[in-house]
Amino acid sequence: MKRTAEARFRATNDQRSTLFTITSRPSRRRALAATALITALSASALVGCSSANSNSSDSATDTITIATQPWLGYGPWYIAQDKGYFADQGVDAKITSVDDDSQMTAALGSGQVDVANAASHSALQWLENGQEGYIGLLLDTSLTADAVLASDGISSITDLKGKKVAYEEGSVSNLLLDHALTENGMSINDVESVPMAPSDAAVALSSGRVDAAVTYEPYITDSLAQNSSIKKLYTADKKEGLISDVLFISKKALEEKPEAVRKTIAAWGPAVDFYNSNTDEAQKIIATNIGSSADDLKTAFAGVKFFSLEDNKTELGGNYLENVLPSVQESALSAGILTKKTDLSKVVDTQFVK
Repeated sequence: MKRTAEARFRATNDQRSTLFTITSRPSRRRALAATALITALSASALVGCSSANSNSSDSATDTITIATQPWLGYGPWYIAQDKGYFADQGVDAKITSVDDDSQMTAALGSGQVDVANAASHSALQWLENGQEGYIGLLLDTSLTADAVLASDGISSITDLKGKKVAYEEGSVSNLLLDHALTENGMSINDVESVPMAPSDAAVALSSGRVDAAVTYEPYITDSLAQNSSIKKLYTADKKEGLISDVLFISKKALEEKPEAVRKTIAAWGPAVDFYNSNTDEAQKIIATNIGSSADDLKTAFAGVKFFSLEDNKTELGGNYLENVLPSVQESALSAGILTKKTDLSKVVDTQFVK
């Protein structure tokens, strides 16, 4: 995905994009971190927050560093930290929040982090660019948190032919639009592309400067509230998994500390279970750790689905590998985010979720 050197949340910081690009760009993940601006970190001085808490003990012999960004889809790691689930598994997990994409890739490449949270197509892009590793856990998927919005008079994707559509090129918005068009026998060449950040795209649609916009929460809710003629034309749940996130395990970590990786993934299970059974408290934990409030992220939380360990047992090596990831790859190739196919059978490692 594409990112620029500045971000916005509502009126401040916004754009989102892939984690493997030469140019450093901020992500949608950061945009949802409410009004807080996360301080940029250098890859050589990553700041980690240990999983150690009142339940931790010095008996944890395995250590692991998890690279993440302030996106709520990665939130269960903070629940695992807060509730002592890492300590329960006997792993000292350090969560490193990285503000800049180039730092994420530099940290992975240098071995400063062992595993990283990433969008599915970002993981494929990393592999395409030479990063060695595997997808070892399916984290979350966007359902209604990403959408194509349209003005009055446009009732279907095919109605977009020849219309002005605002979206961020090379981003997940690009991915969603390309898939929607392809599904309806069209291509990006059938619309008039108007490149801009997701927050700006929503504003452009509300003001009537474009006919449609691809954006995400909270801009979706804002647009619908500001202009009653705007409607959701296509949402990410039409192709569940297209906009999804995974845990990328570096080859080095897999070879040198497989037990630490196993214990880390095992801690994801009770964290998601806690989210499902204590949703209000869980959302507060997540929101606090990404610099926001649960109330500000209500619509975003509602548009995201977390995958439990039980889900992963059947989904990761099943539907995700066989159907979802190939669709992600095809859409990313079509959108120009990827330039070549990767052998997906060598990308997914299910050993830690069986």
